Amino acid sequence: MADTYRSLESSPQVMQQSISAGIYMGNAYRDENNLMDEAFVELKSRHIFPSQLRDRLLKTFGVRFTKGLELASSRRVRRYEFKPSGRVVWVVEGRTNKYQVIPDLPFCYCDDYYFRVMDKKRGLCYHIIAQRIAEALHQFQILHKNDSQYSSITDRWRAKEAP
Repeated sequence: MADTYRSLESSPQVMQQSISAGIYMGNAYRDENNLMDEAFVELKSRHIFPSQLRDRLLKTFGVRFTKGLELASSRRVRRYEFKPSGRVVWVVEGRTNKYQVIPDLPFCYCDDYYFRVMDKKRGLCYHIIAQRIAEALHQFQILHKNDSQYSSITDRWRAKEAP
């Protein structure tokens, strides 16, 4: 398998054909994450959503951007801050459930992330997009909790042992 990737990278013509055919999927992940990082920096520094940036995000992410922006705008993104440890947990309330998002990785516990991002069909789910927009524009709820409450909040995302 590694030889296949080396041969794809060694021939620009084969690589271009592979990209066109959707075989070389690492680019979507990298490109989407790079764009979201750029957007985060711009939104955080300007505190507004320039139309040019909005258009780029819409063109790249489509409905995922629209859903993410809607979640951020409706303050369905929560930042749990735990004391005294200083731990932070981000939670995004989607259509059907609440999902923990780890923006530094980026990672989300949703099915879209599991089936499409991990399979490299796309770079980000709309929950991660929502978290990044909400953090940059400070459109999130802050919930202060004691460290003793950490497990009760994060328990739903922990792997369970089989019976």
